[in-house]
Amino acid sequence: MQKIFLVNCRKPMVDVFKASGHEVYSLSTSEREVDVHCELAKIGFVPDIILQQESLGSRVFLRGLSSVDCIKLFWSVDTHMNMYWHGLYGSMFDGVLTTQKKYVPLLEKVCTAKICWVPWMGGRLGPETGTQEGVIPYSKREHDMTFVGRVSPQRPSRQWFVDFLKSGYDLNMVDGLSVSQMMTLYKQTRIVPNEALFGEVNFRLFEGASCACAVVTPYVGEELGELFEDGKEIAVYKDVLELKDILDRFIRDSKLAASMGLAAYERVLRDHMPANRMATILDFAKGLSAQTIDCAENDFLYYQVQAALGETGQASLLWEDIIGGLRRGPDGIIKDTALLRIFVKGHMDKEFMDVVRSYLNSGDGADDVRFNMSASIGSSRVGNWDLAKHFWYRYQNSVRPNEFENPADEVNLLMLWGRELSRAGINIMPGVAFNEDNDFPACAAHCYFVALRLDSKNIEIYKRLDSLFAGVMGAEYMRLGFLSHLTLHHPEDWRMSADLGLVNLKIFRYDEGVAELKVSKEVAIKGGCERFWIKKIGGFGRLLEIVNY
Repeated sequence: MQKIFLVNCRKPMVDVFKASGHEVYSLSTSEREVDVHCELAKIGFVPDIILQQESLGSRVFLRGLSSVDCIKLFWSVDTHMNMYWHGLYGSMFDGVLTTQKKYVPLLEKVCTAKICWVPWMGGRLGPETGTQEGVIPYSKREHDMTFVGRVSPQRPSRQWFVDFLKSGYDLNMVDGLSVSQMMTLYKQTRIVPNEALFGEVNFRLFEGASCACAVVTPYVGEELGELFEDGKEIAVYKDVLELKDILDRFIRDSKLAASMGLAAYERVLRDHMPANRMATILDFAKGLSAQTIDCAENDFLYYQVQAALGETGQASLLWEDIIGGLRRGPDGIIKDTALLRIFVKGHMDKEFMDVVRSYLNSGDGADDVRFNMSASIGSSRVGNWDLAKHFWYRYQNSVRPNEFENPADEVNLLMLWGRELSRAGINIMPGVAFNEDNDFPACAAHCYFVALRLDSKNIEIYKRLDSLFAGVMGAEYMRLGFLSHLTLHHPEDWRMSADLGLVNLKIFRYDEGVAELKVSKEVAIKGGCERFWIKKIGGFGRLLEIVNY
């Protein structure tokens, strides 16, 4: 048995560690910073493992980790929303757990810790889920269909999702429930339609399955099939047409829906309980050894995290503290990139120039896209166009010396850096609300958004943005705007019109999607391309039948 220090772990996880005979100290806190070394000294606890679970309300940061000699784990719950800082914060630990399998290779690129996939979990009906024990018979449940979630202007696709469900079904739409209230409501619900933010495996999937509901969930990748069996335990859809077919089938055949709900509940009890997750975590911890990271390195990582959060508009951060913390870190590109970005955001022109001048006659970091982009676009923002071009040429000569592109203006410069960031795989930043007027670009999409703000009629920018977001789960509502603009300027391009129709269907705009696809078919026929249109649309279930009706 081991001594385990748990930070902000949910009660079912705390309970299962204790029930397994481990000596557990559990800390639940909303304090922004917790000095682990002091906290452990205060309670006289010497752990073998520290496990911090990401808290989804107030962010909590552990300090003093380098002073504690044990295995340290961080459980990234909302990796899909917080990837931009979890890699840095996770590097302060020996191991990082992520609920999203597709993010394991992404975290491995930006985090020094070992990475492990540990999905979210369900629970047994009863005290474990904050409900009364036992499954309510399907026929005796009060609600045909329930969706628990917040609808806001920032989530237009969710609004369309809810609008679609309300238009054709008896939807019970609620928000603001406690976990216990929500699970009690699900127990009284037959069908739980699910919607994902950015192609993630989310809580709602496990919550609905834990109440023996028939869960209808979007396809978010192959990992979904490793958790539940499609067609037996859950139903999976890829667009609004498939969602409608599944819901209609469940309404007609309640026995099918009931059997699927029970099968999902049985799968939860077998594979997705807190005990299953504890076993995975402890097995992962066995293969880890403590990183040799000293106090100075730990602090430098901490201030990099704070700088990343500060860029996204985090309130209550003191820039003076962050700048001071970064300056105490080791000299080099990492520190200077973070400082440059802060100085631009804070309109600290003198401090910005002091940093960039040290690189004018130096080749350090000449091939680093993020540093040179920050120096180049930052120079443009402080009004030094020659310096902005200098850092572009510096980078270009390093990575592609046989090419020469001369930035014509600020829009062109932004588009060049957007292309280079995309080539480096720095495309988008899910979870970050970017303001084109005030924020500093951190990825390709940001560069293009700022360029579009300066030149709203530039069709090439729309094309690049559409290409950038194509295939990104959860970003379809962004493509709707880009493609709508492009089809207005290219009415003869049936492919664009077809893509617009398919995107509409992805974001639950049934009538608009079908109408746009009919338009694209007519354009394709006029251009003698009907067989190509059929080939493009043919892979989307009953779509050909519906459009041809």
